[in-house]
Amino acid sequence: MKQITLLILALSILFSTYAQKKDIKIANGSAQIEFPDYKSRVEVEEEAEKFAKINALEKAFGKVIIQGNSTYIKNINTGKKVETNSSFSMIANTYVKGEVVEVIDKKITDVKGYTIIDDKKVEVTEIKCDIKVKVRELVAPPIDYEVYTLSYTNKRSKTTSFISNDTLYLYFKSPVNGYLSVFLDDTKNSQRLLPYNNMPSGYDNGIPIKADKEYIFFSTKPQFDYFKSDNFKADIYQLYAESAQDLNRLFIVFSKEPFDKPALKDNINREKLTEAEIKGGHTMPKALESTKFQKWLNNNKIFFRDLQVKIIDITISR
Repeated sequence: MKQITLLILALSILFSTYAQKKDIKIANGSAQIEFPDYKSRVEVEEEAEKFAKINALEKAFGKVIIQGNSTYIKNINTGKKVETNSSFSMIANTYVKGEVVEVIDKKITDVKGYTIIDDKKVEVTEIKCDIKVKVRELVAPPIDYEVYTLSYTNKRSKTTSFISNDTLYLYFKSPVNGYLSVFLDDTKNSQRLLPYNNMPSGYDNGIPIKADKEYIFFSTKPQFDYFKSDNFKADIYQLYAESAQDLNRLFIVFSKEPFDKPALKDNINREKLTEAEIKGGHTMPKALESTKFQKWLNNNKIFFRDLQVKIIDITISR
């Protein structure tokens, strides 16, 4: 009887995994955004990618239209509009009926053109993003948690623009209990900022979060010590730029259930510390290569519908 029970359990898990994979579709999207003088290339490319993802999701699941108290899905191919009670998410202030699970391919190109300003012909540049993604239709509303980066330990100091040697802080609040991890990616490596380096192994699968509680992370001030019984200090993260302006990406990973961490290494990027910093006890966060982090993240997003990821792009200037 025990063997039969185990066999049924194994078949159940296999079927569940197969069903989740069947939910994944491949979609293509495209967007073209003006490149004005007052924006950096990084900002415009990011904006073009967001709208290309929206375009891909709308092609896969239809365009969301809100009229009064009613929400409709418009089929892009037929133009037919149907009232719906489905769940939605929001990207770049646009409602969508699905989520991007993985970016398969992305191409950024410059498009040259001309416009007339004060009766003069002026050359302009637009950035075009063509994207191929794995997408999944939303079947349950996402958890509406708040998260943003801070320059001080005050939630009014919300910002995504930093200067070298600034300290990074993070505000977080969720309407439900859950587990939180945070990674900082520089396109080469992904450093884990939460859980902290010296936390006990029981926290490896995410820091436990209490519903409706406000958290400010990356400070050693007593009022932000949420784990007093475990006798460890929070890590403090000082930002630095290698160029005139660096773009780093924060991945906020949250789930109602614990999730296994990726394989992490010590001393990645240790060469970026000065001798004085090393002697002063400074270290680098545990990390892994960006490609391995994305593989871990995509696998978890495919198999665990409960797991949600928010992205915050921060700039660090010299």
